[in-house]
Amino acid sequence: MRVIVGGLVQESNTFSMASVTVDDFRRYYMAVDEELASEGTARNELSGFYLAAKERGVELLPTLYAGAVSAGRIGRTPFDELKRMLLSRIGRLRQADGVLLALHGAWCADDEDDAAGEVLEDVRAIVGPDIPIVVTLDSHANVTRRIAALADGIVGYRTFPHVDYMETGHRAACLLFDMIGDSRRPAVAFRKVPMIVPAENQQTYRGPMRELWLEAEDGEKAGASIATSLFAVQPWLDVKEMGCSVVVVGADRARAEAEADRLAAMMWARRAAFDVELHTVEAVVGLLDGGDSGRPFILSDSADSPGAGSPGDSNYVLRELLRLNVQHRRTALLSIVDAEAARKASAAGSGSRVRLAVGHSISTEVGQPLEIEAEVAAVGSGKFRFGGGFIKNLEADMGRCAVLAIGGLSLLVMENAVFTGDPAMYRSVGLEPAEADIVLVKSANQFRSEYEKLSSRIYILDTPGASTANIKSLNFVNIDRPMYPFDDHFDWRQSR
Repeated sequence: MRVIVGGLVQESNTFSMASVTVDDFRRYYMAVDEELASEGTARNELSGFYLAAKERGVELLPTLYAGAVSAGRIGRTPFDELKRMLLSRIGRLRQADGVLLALHGAWCADDEDDAAGEVLEDVRAIVGPDIPIVVTLDSHANVTRRIAALADGIVGYRTFPHVDYMETGHRAACLLFDMIGDSRRPAVAFRKVPMIVPAENQQTYRGPMRELWLEAEDGEKAGASIATSLFAVQPWLDVKEMGCSVVVVGADRARAEAEADRLAAMMWARRAAFDVELHTVEAVVGLLDGGDSGRPFILSDSADSPGAGSPGDSNYVLRELLRLNVQHRRTALLSIVDAEAARKASAAGSGSRVRLAVGHSISTEVGQPLEIEAEVAAVGSGKFRFGGGFIKNLEADMGRCAVLAIGGLSLLVMENAVFTGDPAMYRSVGLEPAEADIVLVKSANQFRSEYEKLSSRIYILDTPGASTANIKSLNFVNIDRPMYPFDDHFDWRQSR
């Protein structure tokens, strides 16, 4: 058995001004040809593909596997370049029995709302209609009719915070290997649910998503499904065919379709349960000053989350903490993306006093740079490996970075955006989150996998930004209507 393997993984936020280039993929994660087989350190989908192949004695035919930190829409030129790197390699391969692809499912180009669907369509054109294709998708994918029609199997993450990247790849590979071995294609039942809900309350170990996953697992045990995937779409996509979805891969089409209907109805019935409570910075500081003994306080500025495509350059929380004079009585860890400030602080060196403008170098429409005077407390290498808070062992590259001390505030300023929800980021520059009064994470939910081990005091902030939890505050103009939460009392089945 010989199977083509590859992947292009990135999430887009159509409200974000953060740009992306091919170099961003090279810096974050890119392996070509035989490098795929040796890239076994990071516990991602690729490592799951190779583990399953080793277990089953399958030969994998490597092509390209690349990913980048979330951003805005990708330009047509870099998108075409990435596709060329993947498709040219697939085109050179012959006598393959199947294709395994890691995609995201919420990726948009300047002129294409469904970039993953375009990639899949191009791959299908090369391999033909008879070769089975199985894809992995992020559980925040915006699954489209095109994706569902082109793929013979779809396997999404089952956890949020995402901790099952490798396991997802393993499940997808086994599904494909079984298809090839049995010479039979299962049915793919796809249901779209017209709702957009906050990511901040999508944890799969409690709340509405946990309830839905228990139901999905019951359906699998009963034989209605071989593999069920629940997609609570990431909410920052202003595109046609937007919404949550359910995909059931089943041996029997009638049972798979019925199971998809059942789970989609349950998802819709729980739509209001995803609502999240938002807090102001001042209110949270008031709780801390009021004698709450919980420490540290974890503040989620999810509106500026690089993991959700925002630039990570907001200085809103820093401004608020300085306005409230928190630097004189508390310790706090914060991060910000500002390439020029990071370069200047790094060049000045540890122990120097600097005066800098920080923030909103990219998101100029929601804020202005802030003038600060600070001591350069440390200069870092910019590189660290994620622990359990993201793709384990994946190396992150902040570029030039430095810690700026303003009284008790420690501001990590970096050249490149990285996922900020793993304590390993702060620890890489000598800061310990467990010892601070306040820790800022620019993450909607992923940070919980590690930070909930440090504290139960977690507050989602009401802040401006491209990935805000306040969905109604975003200017959606392209989505189909009716759509929850903008509309509620309508027959959702008729709107699909």
